Amino acid sequence: MKTYKAALSVRGDCLYCPLPFSLDSYWNCGTNCHHCYFRRLNHTWGTEQRKADPQAVYRQLRAGLRNPNPKSNLAHCLSKKKTIRFGNKSDPLQPCEDQHKVTLKLIRILTKLQWSFVVQTRFTERLMRYEEWLIRSNKSGLLSLMPIISPGLSKDWEVLERGRTTPIKERLKHCRHFLKLGVNLGVNGEPFIPGYHKVSDFEKTCRLLKAYGIKSYNTYNFHFNAFVAKRLHAIGIDIEKIWYHNRDEYWKPILQQLLDISKKHGIILGCPDFVNSGPDWIESRNTCCGVQVPNPCTYNTHHWKHLIQGGALQTDEVDRFTYDGIGDREEARKILTGEKCDMYTMKDAKVI
Repeated sequence: MKTYKAALSVRGDCLYCPLPFSLDSYWNCGTNCHHCYFRRLNHTWGTEQRKADPQAVYRQLRAGLRNPNPKSNLAHCLSKKKTIRFGNKSDPLQPCEDQHKVTLKLIRILTKLQWSFVVQTRFTERLMRYEEWLIRSNKSGLLSLMPIISPGLSKDWEVLERGRTTPIKERLKHCRHFLKLGVNLGVNGEPFIPGYHKVSDFEKTCRLLKAYGIKSYNTYNFHFNAFVAKRLHAIGIDIEKIWYHNRDEYWKPILQQLLDISKKHGIILGCPDFVNSGPDWIESRNTCCGVQVPNPCTYNTHHWKHLIQGGALQTDEVDRFTYDGIGDREEARKILTGEKCDMYTMKDAKVI
């Protein structure tokens, strides 16, 4: 398998996401879930699988820590040792990991460097195989786990994930196992697909999570693009219904029900949708994934909203308290003041 160079990256939406600093062990994702909007990148990348070079990543991490004058978002993330998220573009524990073990090698490197990280995956059986190293990382306070379980549970596993990932009941058992070992863990519930998933599905999932001792979940509506629409239509899913309910005026009341349900069942809910969650929804964790991590990026709407809710009303004040070098300051100011027209701003959330 060929290697690729850009294993470490910062997501383009770093002004919205506290965990934009990511490490992808593999270039592509063999799981190829039907609802994954990232798979449209295959049209650009091709379908060839590649792997990261762990030693090259190690050198980049070391060099980044020694950089006295970081300028890019990536350089700032490296110099400030921001928490790394495994699994942005592809699952870090997909089947090819059995042969190449790139993720395991990278976990060892991060542990050696005392660098905090989050593992986001649908393949929790491989977490069990790597338990020794994960626990070693956990003892140093570096580890957070974020298994993915969307609200359709086994139906999603069969239809959307194509039965290629760890079955849902097994994922839940693995979550409970790591929670009992004291691992920082929250379940990623994205996406809730309006028009496909029902509010009752979400409530059933909350009850099930609670039964397994899981108290942290997150939710977000669907990244709906033409590529995903075509794929879902091909397997018989009503994409017109999804498009209709995915619009803000229909999604907002659905989201409010999800927020109320999580509160009812004592589930800490992460919610990246800072607009539709409204001005009164307060996040209790430092990421909108619903997981408290050691060193997230702070220059983003998640932290701005929280600060504004606490009474920091001036743009300069919010900027000063949250700026960590990651994110364009001029663009950020426009999001804070509501001047941007091509995307949502804090003015849309009506918290300023």
